Amino acid sequence: MGVPNLEATFETLVDAFVLLDKNKDGYVSKTEMVQAINESGERSSGPIATKRFEEMDWDKNGSVSFKEFLFAFTTWVGIEEVGDNDEHH
Repeated sequence: MGVPNLEATFETLVDAFVLLDKNKDGYVSKTEMVQAINESGERSSGPIATKRFEEMDWDKNGSVSFKEFLFAFTTWVGIEEVGDNDEHH
């Protein structure tokens, strides 16, 4: 049915959000985003972090809620309804 897959994906999303939310206030700020990406060791990560943050901050209030994070993630990975191309399992 794909439910275990969904559960694992959701768990990964929650873990990623918690990792980004350095001060644990339930929102990710641009500073937290840059800090987390810098910690990942990516070179030229500042511009990448800023771009990703802007993609996530849908209401442009300077912080990203879990809901915004979730919507941005589904946009990035193109999560769609499970279709016919899932029959090879």
